Amino acid sequence: MGKIKKSKPNKNKKVLNHDNSDEDEQLCVDTKENAVQTVLDQLQAANVEEKYCGLQTLALLIETSEHLDQVITQGVVKVAAPLLMDAAGSVRNAASGTLRNMSALRMEVCDAMMEQDIMTPLKCYFQEYAQTWTPDVTSKFKDEDIDTFINCTNLLLNLCESSELAIKYLEQYKILDVFPRYLDIGVFGSDTVAAVLQCLFVAIEDNPQAMQRVKNNSEKQLEQLLSMEGSDPSILLIKTLAAGVVINTCGGIITTLPVNFMNEIISILAKTLSMDHRLACNHVSSNVPLINGAGKLETLKGKEAQILDSQLKSVSQMLDAQQRAIEIIANICSCEDSDDSLNGGDSSDSEELEGDMIDNGEESLLVEDKLPPEIMEAFVSLKIFEKISARAQLPAQNVMLILKEYEGSQLVYKKLQTLQTRALLCINNIISTLPIEGLGGVNGVYKIWVDAGKLVFQQNSDNFSLIESATAVMRAALDKIKLRENGNTSECNLFGDMALSDIEVMLIGIRECQMPEIRSNLLRMIGMLALLFVNNLNETTTDVICKITEFILEQAHKENEVWVLAEALDTLIDLYSEDETDEIAAKVKLVDKLTVLAPIIKNKARQQKRLPKEYKVLVSTVVSNLPRFIKYKKGRISCL
Repeated sequence: MGKIKKSKPNKNKKVLNHDNSDEDEQLCVDTKENAVQTVLDQLQAANVEEKYCGLQTLALLIETSEHLDQVITQGVVKVAAPLLMDAAGSVRNAASGTLRNMSALRMEVCDAMMEQDIMTPLKCYFQEYAQTWTPDVTSKFKDEDIDTFINCTNLLLNLCESSELAIKYLEQYKILDVFPRYLDIGVFGSDTVAAVLQCLFVAIEDNPQAMQRVKNNSEKQLEQLLSMEGSDPSILLIKTLAAGVVINTCGGIITTLPVNFMNEIISILAKTLSMDHRLACNHVSSNVPLINGAGKLETLKGKEAQILDSQLKSVSQMLDAQQRAIEIIANICSCEDSDDSLNGGDSSDSEELEGDMIDNGEESLLVEDKLPPEIMEAFVSLKIFEKISARAQLPAQNVMLILKEYEGSQLVYKKLQTLQTRALLCINNIISTLPIEGLGGVNGVYKIWVDAGKLVFQQNSDNFSLIESATAVMRAALDKIKLRENGNTSECNLFGDMALSDIEVMLIGIRECQMPEIRSNLLRMIGMLALLFVNNLNETTTDVICKITEFILEQAHKENEVWVLAEALDTLIDLYSEDETDEIAAKVKLVDKLTVLAPIIKNKARQQKRLPKEYKVLVSTVVSNLPRFIKYKKGRISCL
């Protein structure tokens, strides 16, 4: 699984002043342009209070999309970023928090920040302030300085996740040489160490020079972090991140590590994933203040507030650790998958790879044999798949509602949603990697398909990332069943209770889907479902196949994205390549309808040339194969 852009929460809220009603009224009166211009004037003032006030107002403005657009248009970042080097620590702290929050909003914002030269003052901060700074335990500004460093590190992380140029700057200005000293948890504390590890984890991926530099400068510190004792979420977060950095220093190939070291790392990931996130969230929700009779949330004070804040931080660290563990495992699987010697290429080539088996010149190799046996053994013995599946389960609905309503726990609510999505994406990777026995057998994979289907078709969710990952799981699960059973599901009777009404629910969901990635997954998935019925033909299954075929043909005529159209047609080619489908093909007039679609996809392919490489390959293959398939099937039908 490649790196996925994560929605990052705005953590640094303390620079905001939401109780300033006069300021709120002023923002309502001023136009967007005037409000932003006022901020620009304040940021350029000589007075510390003016600059601090300008940063407070800027932090408030970027929470509104309209003001955010204006902030970007008027080049506010170019003026605010140099305040990271301001002589006043309070200004540096406010600037770092505001810019960090801004970088967490969306990738396009990070691009704009790069264009407005955010990296120059940021690298100056690390070179001038961070190279020699050590927290002074006697200073009243200790927490502020630590917070500023963490904010700047997370700002850098967000930029690196969005921009390859930021990673080049990171290496060019030798910021990676600054980070190793911050891996001393005894001096800098767990929050600082975790922030540095997060940044390293992202910055060195697919970056050989950075990998070697971190390996040379930080190897001993990383080993010490991995050997830390304790099961507190803060400790497990650091150990998990350290494990991820170590793997990335090896180019993502964990098997290059000594076997005992590799097993230690996988054990750390397993321990992190063993924490019961649902139980922890249930516990913390019982302490979250609820809405009173007047419709307002009660405010906790004193010791109660401190206890709740500590619990929320602990749960947040747990969720962060589990998310990273899941991403590391997904990358371990997909890293092996990227090996060209084992990769069957795009889906359209699968017809030439009988049963998804790859000929290496000597013997055929199952796709599920890609992982080295030592990793496979560790995954199975430590029940990695079961642990990841458990992380795909959200707490009870009432718990989620409590966490969503209270401002202090909204971050946990968002992280739970992200964790679920990441877990599903990882399951998608693992399904093709583990042998089916490690997934609970055919019935276990069928259950995975059903559970993912409930997320897709039984929830009115606007979380498109979740739906996309769940549809990918559905597609992978059916592909696994098809591979194992060779389409013959009669013995295990998996789909015996499925009726046309069940199919109709899926078709309605696809018809209403606005996201091309999700439509593509669903079209391929229902095509696989139809293919599983081909070897078990009877009146009911024939009706299902006809219904699915007619639907895919209908959608093909409506589809605007050429690569989704290609996916739909490729699905039909796979389905009707079986000779047993000749009579059904004649019944639905498949050849005539595909003949109409052939010039349509050809024209769309000419019009939509700017496509990612994998989409181009798919479209090109379908455009080439479709006429040959029509000729072949026409000949078969004529013999009926």
